[in-house]
Amino acid sequence: MGSPKRDIRYLLFTLTGIVSVLVLEIVWIYNGYQLNCNQLMVEAKDAFGQAYQKEQTYRIPFVDIVNPGAVTIESCRAEEVQIIRQCPEPDTIVYNNLSGHSIESFINRVFVDLREHITPMNIYCLADLFAGMLHDKDIPVYFVVERFDISSGEVLDSSLLPDKKQPKANPETTVVMDISDKEALRAVLQLESGVIFRRMAGTFAFSVLLVLVLIVCLCLLSAKRIKGSTAYSGVSAKNPETLSENGIDNLFSIGQYHFNPAKNELQGFGESVQLNKKENSILYMLCLQCGNVVERSVLLEENWGSNGVIYSRSLDTYIATLRKYLKKDDAIQIVTIKGVGYKLVY
Repeated sequence: MGSPKRDIRYLLFTLTGIVSVLVLEIVWIYNGYQLNCNQLMVEAKDAFGQAYQKEQTYRIPFVDIVNPGAVTIESCRAEEVQIIRQCPEPDTIVYNNLSGHSIESFINRVFVDLREHITPMNIYCLADLFAGMLHDKDIPVYFVVERFDISSGEVLDSSLLPDKKQPKANPETTVVMDISDKEALRAVLQLESGVIFRRMAGTFAFSVLLVLVLIVCLCLLSAKRIKGSTAYSGVSAKNPETLSENGIDNLFSIGQYHFNPAKNELQGFGESVQLNKKENSILYMLCLQCGNVVERSVLLEENWGSNGVIYSRSLDTYIATLRKYLKKDDAIQIVTIKGVGYKLVY
């Protein structure tokens, strides 16, 4: 039969290729999963901001509640102002810009705070609006909206219903938004793996299909190489004598020649040539694969036990001798496929 070592190499090559493809697929899926998680959080953060802005519009406008003349902005010195809301004592409120924010940011924060004192946020309304935004963006996740104290972390208000479970807080799945110097909002999301995989279902299915195609191609390639280099039809190239033992016709008709590998004999044009062992083996392998290329490495290993360059010239010499034996029939050719091997055609 063919060389077991070579067959093992082909099998190892195939297994290595399959494992490599599977590893690349796993890495691709993992990176795709992370990218989709990050993209989902970006979309969730954008939706949370839109929901907050929308919730503010549902409250009574600040200007309709507070007489603008009752709020004054006084400049203390460069980049420092104070906002005074004139109310009956002791309700007068003075805001000083001591936090280092820009004047514009400071004023915006003060007016948000004033609005909160007059018409507090409805956390449930915000949660409903956020849910609608997530639905519009096709992000089916469970969440809880909370308002908390920035300094202490104490939860001041929550949209969690009594029959619902609190999602586990995780910085990677929590959207935070400051609404004043003291308070902030956060939406704690509970992401399910199924949600992520559904979002990447199309590319995931395509990648799996591509992996299966690559694995099938590797298996077919390996099978073809093994078939082309092992025992052809179950008969050893080194031992053509086993042809008769296996009940297979031991004669080859090569054009006007007849080749009997069991007897190392080539007959034609009234002459008979007694082939030596290597001539017989090489011609036998070419006949078995007539019309197909037999690789040089296969011929070298089958006849010299090596596929290196040491016996390469010897192989060329034997091929030249076989061409000489067959030269009387112009239809017969042993074609050299450069860099690959030889092919017998007639």
